[in-house]
Amino acid sequence: MPVMAIMIGIQASGKSTFCKNYLTEYERINLDTLHTRNKENTAIEEAFGAKRDMVVDNTNPTVQDREKYIRRAKENGYRVVGYFMQSKLQECIARNEQRQGKAKVPTRAIATTSNQLEMPSYQEGFDVLYFVRLTKSGILVEKWKEESFE
Repeated sequence: MPVMAIMIGIQASGKSTFCKNYLTEYERINLDTLHTRNKENTAIEEAFGAKRDMVVDNTNPTVQDREKYIRRAKENGYRVVGYFMQSKLQECIARNEQRQGKAKVPTRAIATTSNQLEMPSYQEGFDVLYFVRLTKSGILVEKWKEESFE
């Protein structure tokens, strides 16, 4: 069964780095590179048509943001996997400061997304959820423990 992975986390939390290192076989769908929702929708529909695994590499901070992807994935017979990136605001701001050009986002935007961030849950329709942390020795991926966030 094909998979749609959905990244969840504020800017500079490591979503794209995680995708590039761990989801290398997935088609990466990202608004930073596609620029418009129309192009994003086209890329998703093409992946559905070919039954390719894909990862939606956007911030996806709210239940409402994630709902449209989950619904479409289920309608197309996909498993839905969520990856929630641990988001320590000050660490993300510091990482963002290292970025150059268009990759660098305004600090205010990171804070706004952080304030909007809603924890994902299995009730949204995810088949599997993971909690991802950046550590000094690399990236730690743990199975989601919903009870620890209630």
